[in-house]
Parts: sequence; C-alpha cells; structure tokens
Amino acid sequence: MERKTLILLAGLTIVLLMALILLVKPSPEVGQPGRKIEGITMVTDIGGLGDKSFNDAGWNGVQMVSKGLGLKADVIQKMEGRELVENVSQAAEASDIVVGMGFMIKDAIIANAPLYPDVYFILIDENAGALPNVASYLFYSGQSGYLAGIIAASVSEKGKIGVVKGMDFPSVLTYVAGFKAGAKTWNEFSGDKVEVLTKTADTFIDSAKGRALTKSLINEGADIIFDVAGATGIGVYEAVQESNRAEGITEEELTTGSKMPKYFAVGVDVDHDEMYPGEVLVSALKKMSETIYRAVEDITKNNFKGGLHLVDFKDGFTGISDMKYTKQYVPQEALILVEKAEELMMNRDERLLIPLDMMDVDEYLDGFKVPEELLK
Repeated sequence: MERKTLILLAGLTIVLLMALILLVKPSPEVGQPGRKIEGITMVTDIGGLGDKSFNDAGWNGVQMVSKGLGLKADVIQKMEGRELVENVSQAAEASDIVVGMGFMIKDAIIANAPLYPDVYFILIDENAGALPNVASYLFYSGQSGYLAGIIAASVSEKGKIGVVKGMDFPSVLTYVAGFKAGAKTWNEFSGDKVEVLTKTADTFIDSAKGRALTKSLINEGADIIFDVAGATGIGVYEAVQESNRAEGITEEELTTGSKMPKYFAVGVDVDHDEMYPGEVLVSALKKMSETIYRAVEDITKNNFKGGLHLVDFKDGFTGISDMKYTKQYVPQEALILVEKAEELMMNRDERLLIPLDMMDVDEYLDGFKVPEELLK
C-alpha cells in the first residue's frame, strides 16, 4: 500500500511539473537563435535632437541601422526628466531594441529592463550594471580630448585656450581632463605656456548661455574654445563665427583657406568640421553612431552580450577628425606628436587612458605625467 501510494504521488508530481512547464513556457529570450528583429527606438536624453552633438549622433546611428539592416526606426524625445521611465517603457512596448542616450536614461533603463526581458537595451555613455538584456557602452573619450588638446595648444597664438562645459558629470570631465592633459603635453614638448580657461554653463540646453560664456572666454584672451556642452555648445560656434566676422574674415576665406581665422572652436562627439568649415580647428570624436550600428549588428547575428563594454581608440571609437579645412594651420611637430600619442593609444597604454569616473580634473592633472616617449 505504501509503495503504491509513493508511485501515485510520483506520477502526480511529474504531471504537475509538466503542466507547470507548459504554463510558464517563455517567449523567445534575448540572444535566442531565430528571434526576428524588426524595430528599433531611440530615447534621447533631456536635450533632445538638434544638439548637433550627442543626441544627433545617436539618431544618426539608429538611421544607419534602419538603412543598413532594414529595421524600422523611431525616436522618443520628450524633454522632461520625470518622463524618462515612461519614455523607455513606451519604446520597449513598440520595438525589439531600445537605445538610451546618456546618464539621465540609466535609471529608466534599469527600471524597465527586467519588465521587458525579451527586449534588447543599448545604453550609450553610461553603465546600467549586470542586466542580461542591457549592453552598456562607455567611451574613453578623454583620449579624443587629449589629442584635440595637443592640436589646440599648438595652434593658439594668444597662449590661452578655453573650454565651455555643460555640467560636471564624469562623461564631460573626462573630455576636459584629456584636453587639459593634451595642452600640458604640448607645453612640456614645446616649452610654450598655453593656459586653459574653463567656464561651466550648468545646463546642456541653453545655446544663448554657451554663446555668452564663449564671448567671455574670448574677452579673457582665449582664441580656441572647446565645446563640451551638448545643445548649449551650439552657442560656442555662433560666438566664434561672430568674432571672426567682426575681424572682417569672410566665410569664403575660411572655406577656401585663403585666410586663417582669429578664433577657432573645437568640436565634440561628432565631426563638426563640415558644419562650420574653417572655424572648427579639430573635433574630439566619440563615435556613437558606429557603436550603435555594431551593437545592433551583433544582435542580428545572435552575438549580443549584456553588461559593460569599454571602447577606446584601438576599437576605432575615439580619436579626432581629419581637419579637412584647418590642418594647414597645425605645426608639423604637433601632428607628429599626435601620431606618437595615437601609437600609445593603439597599444592601450594606461598612461593615456583618461579615467572614466573623472570627478576632479585639477587633481588628475596634478598627477598626470607626460609619457617620456612623447617628449623625445
């Protein structure tokens, strides 16, 4: 009797387990072969599209995906910070892939990713931690700032260059630290004493303030201004253009290279050289478009890997622009110095891996030692 009872109980247990398995049978999981990917939606940070920088670079990457991989693309760009969780949820409901831009999106993705386990999330310029369906990408953009700093310091005729930064977040400060370290490198190499002045806008969405801060830097003697300010940075280019026109330098003279401008901007994130021909000395690049394309391509090939991805110069995702209109103004010694620095970056030399968690630029610079190979 006891044996029959055990057999009966065992049989019932198996039946119940099979029923439970059928009831909780999951939908296709992230990374599972055969899953069809049809749509991708990008959620901007609070600045929205039109910043000619961070968000625009992300949207360009999504459009590249749409064209190259045949996915339906959409964007959500409500501006209020409190709406970000809702924005990400809306994107996850509508698409197979959600791209989130920047630090303000991080918490919204962390909140939503567990609720949508069959949706892929790509977070740009922040780290969402070890969520299986979230790939976070952080860029060693200080490398780009470093190379741009060498170029800017070498070209300055007044011995002062400037930075307009949006807010004091690590992703901004690593650019600034790299730029200042690049200027320090040029000073030690050349014997010059180029000074770097800094202004903080405390906003990423006020181009008028960016323009005013740039004018202030110019009045203080800076002739080259690095924009690290999102949509606020649009004012940097406006102020540089106005200052050059006030000197009687025409757009045609700048485009043809027949006259050197008195003032330059340094672009950020994307290549600004074509946007303002002859007035952007160099652009410090963070190749987000290419990163997004490669991340989505990995998804379509079932090669998706969640977690943190650190990308750098060797990966092809940081560096500087070609300086199509301005290379003639850069001393040959500076170009050679940049090439040497790029060789170190290709070898992932830790001395030129500007920290990603940057909080105190001055403290970093006090401890920064220029690699001896660059001073020979």
